[in-house]
Amino acid sequence: MRATIGAADDAPFNFTEHPTIDGPAPAGYTLTVRHRDIGFGPRDFAAAATAILQWQTHLGSGFIPVRVPPVVTVGAVSVFRIPFGPVRPVVSCRVFAVLDSETQAGFGHGALVGHPQQGWESYIVTLGPTGVVRLTIRVTARPAARWMAAAGPLGSVALAIILRRNLRSLDAAIRASRRP
Repeated sequence: MRATIGAADDAPFNFTEHPTIDGPAPAGYTLTVRHRDIGFGPRDFAAAATAILQWQTHLGSGFIPVRVPPVVTVGAVSVFRIPFGPVRPVVSCRVFAVLDSETQAGFGHGALVGHPQQGWESYIVTLGPTGVVRLTIRVTARPAARWMAAAGPLGSVALAIILRRNLRSLDAAIRASRRP
């Protein structure tokens, strides 16, 4: 396990397709998209934008940081342990894109060799024209590890639970921004 963590910076993506933040899933992959309205107005957006670019979608959902840079940047490698019942896989991903504008903030990162899922994810916060702040998570994936493939429908249940946690992960940042 230490070899995987130590080698993460040099590890290649575990897929050959070109990852995108918002494109369709390539053949053989499943695309899962979830979104949630998390706030309203520029102040909530600013709080969410800062939090998302500091890995809060992962940290706030209970992922255990193993080796994580303080800020999301293109090329950054994150290593987390995912707490899910008795299974706590270590997952390594590399950031391939970052958005940071007046109306969008977030990033896309792809799984590295050794990750149990093959593919990529994006986490984007948007300030809409009506002022609604929305978090959108897109997962383009297929099993990479045999145990993930063997899990079958249980893998979908695990993903649904993790995504539900991710979608609530910025709530604390929004609440904190509203305090006087």
